[in-house]
Amino acid sequence: MGTRPSFTGETLTGEIARGSFPEIRRAMLDFVGAYLLDFETAAQQAGLTLAQARVLGFAAIRPSAMKDIAAQFGCDPSNLTAKVDRLIELGLVERRSDPADGRVKLIAATPDGIAASAALCHSRDWLADVLGSLTADEARTIQTAFDLLVNRPA
Repeated sequence: MGTRPSFTGETLTGEIARGSFPEIRRAMLDFVGAYLLDFETAAQQAGLTLAQARVLGFAAIRPSAMKDIAAQFGCDPSNLTAKVDRLIELGLVERRSDPADGRVKLIAATPDGIAASAALCHSRDWLADVLGSLTADEARTIQTAFDLLVNRPA
């Protein structure tokens, strides 16, 4: 990513700049920025907002209650209602009764939604280019790094 600009517009200052591994923190900020820009571009090309694409992705993985999807967003379920309603209008998701608790409505991707979610994944140009250019050793190194960062006990 050396030739890509910083996507955050942030400068590491104060404690964060003096803390452990500021260069890793900067690289992570740049990676997240590039990743989100790539995701947003793919979503826009599919006629969706980034948030709608994320909801669709969660619904395509498994039918989920609004509260569970909202937890992934870190928001209240009411903040997702308009996004889900728009995805329903587009025929990409539907509300279903939870077989375990009929009072709960699940958001589930339709067959068209599953196809649209898969197409979004495959249209991620930057990510596809980056991952496609890695050697097997580089891919293992990155997988190890992500495992260390994400799966490390707090």
